[in-house]
Amino acid sequence: MVNKELFKKYKVIIYIFLLLLAGFGAFLYIASYFFGIIFIILSITLYYLFHFIIKGRESVLKDITSALKKLLIPIIGILVAIFIGAVIMILTGYNPVTAYGALFYGGFIKNWHVSLLNAAPLIFTGLSVAFAFKAGLFNIGAEGQYYIGAMAAAALGLYLNWPPFLTIPVIFILAGIAGALYNYIPSLLKVKTGAHEVITTMMFAHIARYCSSIFIRGFGGDPATSSHPYVTDPIPASHWLLRFKDILPEANYRLHIGIIIAILVAFFVHYILTYTKIGFEIRAVGSNPDAARTMGISVGKNIFIALMFAGFLAGLAGVNQVLGLEHKMYENLSAGYGWNGISVALLASNHPIGVIFTSILWGALDSGGQYMARTQSTHNSIVEIIKGIVLFLVVARYLYTYFGQKFRKKGKKNE
Repeated sequence: MVNKELFKKYKVIIYIFLLLLAGFGAFLYIASYFFGIIFIILSITLYYLFHFIIKGRESVLKDITSALKKLLIPIIGILVAIFIGAVIMILTGYNPVTAYGALFYGGFIKNWHVSLLNAAPLIFTGLSVAFAFKAGLFNIGAEGQYYIGAMAAAALGLYLNWPPFLTIPVIFILAGIAGALYNYIPSLLKVKTGAHEVITTMMFAHIARYCSSIFIRGFGGDPATSSHPYVTDPIPASHWLLRFKDILPEANYRLHIGIIIAILVAFFVHYILTYTKIGFEIRAVGSNPDAARTMGISVGKNIFIALMFAGFLAGLAGVNQVLGLEHKMYENLSAGYGWNGISVALLASNHPIGVIFTSILWGALDSGGQYMARTQSTHNSIVEIIKGIVLFLVVARYLYTYFGQKFRKKGKKNE
């Protein structure tokens, strides 16, 4: 007979153990030690077994059913997109079986490290967009805040001479604050005048992009003195993010712990939105501003906070790229991470934990698409078509939900 009270007594210890087990497995898996998946599966199995003992069969089935319902629409969208992509390949003379085999092998095995390098900045920008969405806002200018974070990281990396354990956290914080401050004027305009954040943040994104050329010239990219006029001076190696290869010899030499930091930030954002007062107020404002105002919640204050924090998160994406991968700032540093953050946020239904997985999927599609193009001679546009269809189906779900609610309300009024 299982002693339920004993399990309840040591519940916190059990949760910590399962979290460490899952974290260990994830760390190995991320570093291309694919047997780490065994520890992840084991931790999930033990988690549900623990819940089965404590809460019973009905509670476990309810949790699993709820999780499957949330995953159903994105999975259907991905499968439909894969099917349509296969039809297009057949019509254009490609073999979809071998092409998709190369796509998934390249994205999830051969070029797994590239998928993660792509995913890390996407997690930050996806969180930025998702956080703003929770307040009913559309932070379409994450690209600009990303550039500001990258420029701040490059400048600080060049001039701070503190020990690495102090310098790197300070750069993350200060560059994130720079991204937040770059959203100050759009936030103020939104609160004071009602100016739409889509227009203001998009305009500021283009300003940041073009200012980066001026920044590069001022930090080592002067054509009169440099043989590389489009690149800043490199930051010292002591300010680089730790690489997995320094811990696990078989890991790829480019893979750094930025992906781990991004995942931890995603959990932190989830905690803020789910378990704090400010998170509740932001979600209340996003769900129904009038009802939130009636409850005594300041709508303007929470809109301001949401946009500023969204800028902070997007700024961290730039820090990740400068300290982790490029170690300098150069023109066209972005691979569209700010714009693609919108896609991964929508696909994750603006759930911070979901953003982790959709970012990895997006990163894997990009790296797998490159491998597929090299080995199967397919065009990269196939991957873009798949991503576009997935996004279209997800947006269609939002439209269906929105207009469905409108029609239902209208029908009730007519009755």
